[in-house]
Amino acid sequence: MESVPVTPNDLARELGASPRAIRGYLRSKYGRLAGRDETRWQLDGAQAADVRREFQRRGGHQA
Repeated sequence: MESVPVTPNDLARELGASPRAIRGYLRSKYGRLAGRDETRWQLDGAQAADVRREFQRRGGHQA
């Protein structure tokens, strides 16, 4: 069964963090989208879990 992709905005609402902070973390960990022929972050389950762990560790509220 395929999971529905998660976006930084979805995670921001869930975690109480800013979408900008989440995208910054994603770029630092996974690189920029421009080199990946994509225009929007569509996270798989493992990537979304990684972001959740990181922002829960940080306390969630990152601007």
